[in-house]
Formats: sequence, structure tokens, C-alpha cells
Amino acid sequence: MARGSVKARPMQDGTVRYRIKWESRGPDGKRRYHSATRATKKEAEAFLSSKLQEVNEGTFVIASKETVAQYLERWLEASAPGWSEATCMQYGAIVRARIVPHLGALPLSRLDALTIQTAYATLTAAGYAPESIRVTHTVLHAALGRAVAWRLLPHNPADGVTPPSIPVAAPAAWSATEAAAFLTHRPADRFAPLWRLGLDSGMRLGELLALGWRDVDLARGVVSVRRTLTRTAAPGQGSWKIGEIAKTASSRRSIVIGPTTVAALRSHRARQAERKLAAGAAWLDMGLVFDRGDGHWLAPCVPRRAFERAVAASGVSPLTPHGMRHTMATLLLTAGVHPKIVQERLGHRSIQMTLDRYSHVTMTMQEDAAASLDALLGGEARPRRGQDAS
Repeated sequence: MARGSVKARPMQDGTVRYRIKWESRGPDGKRRYHSATRATKKEAEAFLSSKLQEVNEGTFVIASKETVAQYLERWLEASAPGWSEATCMQYGAIVRARIVPHLGALPLSRLDALTIQTAYATLTAAGYAPESIRVTHTVLHAALGRAVAWRLLPHNPADGVTPPSIPVAAPAAWSATEAAAFLTHRPADRFAPLWRLGLDSGMRLGELLALGWRDVDLARGVVSVRRTLTRTAAPGQGSWKIGEIAKTASSRRSIVIGPTTVAALRSHRARQAERKLAAGAAWLDMGLVFDRGDGHWLAPCVPRRAFERAVAASGVSPLTPHGMRHTMATLLLTAGVHPKIVQERLGHRSIQMTLDRYSHVTMTMQEDAAASLDALLGGEARPRRGQDAS
């Protein structure tokens, strides 16, 4: 149990002040001594009681003298070993561009919820989208949470902050008819195998571009996602590289692909082998499934532009390459595939994340389930969604 004392201290003007002393132990286990003064004995005893309670409960902290900017740089440096290179770049950019300009000069110990909320309002006025501010809040909340764990703050001031809400919209996706029309419009397209695998597997574009033949088992029809293409610098300031790990731990996954996709990949590998033979010593053997023509990895902008042209040529609804991922998930859920399977194919960290992202589809599934259950319980037969009632 922590100990402390209150002693009267006569002042030169004849008044009495009450000096409070108490002790605590730092994160290193060393004993530390603290003091304060109050005008009355009652105030001093109440103050001492509150401090001793904090010490005994493990919530007592010594006010940090460093600024928010100084702390955030320390947090980034200390946390970096557990993050992917892409996460380090993203978090560093958010801290330096959105947080430090508005909060960086404040002492960490004086940061409060109102100040953070005001900073978010300033970002909104500057034209930042609600989603960008919510990501900023996620980063700041995580950083301040570590400050609490490291006993630099008694509580997380971001807990009382409300970031702007984001209107929930269904992710853009193709219907089965549109997806099939897109795939069959230009089957000889150089990127046709990439589009087919993207729609079949739901892999992110970075995962597709980092995919190696060692990750593809065509005999079993299984693709293993182990890594992704990641930035080596902030957007517009650098290049890309193939990371050694996937986007997140849950992103490491194995995906079963269909026979048509397997056949497309077999043909693609044969054509790639011909290109490799023709290139000779100029071939950069990185073992990639999709390369830029000489074995080297593709910059994402290349397939993105090619996808945009292919979409326009096929006459289907506008979509981004990431929309292939949403299409896969939407089609499977609509077909009645269990959301757990869809979660595993997407590499989401939880099934709740999948259900929240595709709530518009699961609501339709609930309506169909309700109709089926009603019929089983003897209700009047009604047509399911999409069926003609006549």
C-alpha cells in the first residue's frame, strides 16, 4: 500500500499551508516521491486520499513534459516493429499531416476531448472527408491508448470524442450476368487471367500482384495468400515492393478456386514460359504469376488503367478493381453461401466485419429465410424475392 503524509507548514505572512507528500513506483519499479500543497488541512487530506487511491489502483501517472508531437514520434518508432511497412507509412503520414499541425504543440498531459473534437472540426472545415477523419481518430485513439498503458496518461482523452459519421452505402459490385459478360468480352486480353482470379478469389489487387507460382497449387485448385505489394514511400513520393507478409494476420489465407480459373491460369503459365524463354537473360525471375512482361512486378496503376478500359469496352457498370472483391462476396452471399466461408475467402479478421460490410445482402437473405420459415410453419406460400407472383 502506498504511503503519504500531511504536515502544516507556517508561511512568512503568518498563514499556514499544508504540505502533502506521497510515494509511488514507476514502470521500472523504482520508488518515486511526490509533493503538493493545499490551503486547508481538509483539502490536503482529500487530495492525498485521491492520490493514494490512484497509486493503489495503478492509475496514478506523472504528468509528461513532452508535447503531443514528441510523444507521437516516439509511439511510431516504438510500434513500427510490429507493423507492416505499408502501415508504418500510412500512420506516419496521418500523424504528421493531420494530427501534429493541430495538436502537436500541446503538452501531452493537457490534451483533452474538447481539444481533439475541435481539431476534427478544423479538419472537416479544411475539406477532409468523414472517412479520412475517422481513420485519423483510429490512429490517435490507438496512440493515446498506448500512452495510458505506458502510464503517461491517466485515461485516454480520445474516448470522449465522436468522429464524423459515414453514410453506410452498399459496396459497388456486379451482378452475375455483368461479371460473366466482362470475363467473356475479351478472353484474349493480356490481363484476362488476372480479372478471372480476382473475381473468383476476392483477392486484393496488391495480393494478386504479389502472388507467386509457389503460392498456387493448380492440381488442388488452391491459391495461398502470403504477401502483398506495398509502398516504399508516401503516395506520389516513391515506388512499390513486394512485402514479406500479408496486409494483416487474417489476410494470410488459402482460397479454393474454380476449374475454369485453374484452366485460365494453366494457359497463362504456358504463355509466360514462352515469354521467359524468348527473353533469355533479360528475364527477371521473381516467380510471379502476373508480371510486367519481363518477370518483374507490375505497378498497380498499370492493371488499374487496363481494368478501366476493359470495363468501358465490355459495357458493364463502372467498377474499380477492388469492386471485383465486393462482387465475389456479394454473389456468394446471394447464392446462400455461409458468411463464414465468405469471411475466410476475403481474409476479414471477423465474421462480424463481413456481415457489417455486406448487410444489404444479408438483409435480403433474412427476408428469404423468413419466407421459407413461414412456409414451413404452414403459412401461405409466397414468391421469393425476384420471382414472379403470377
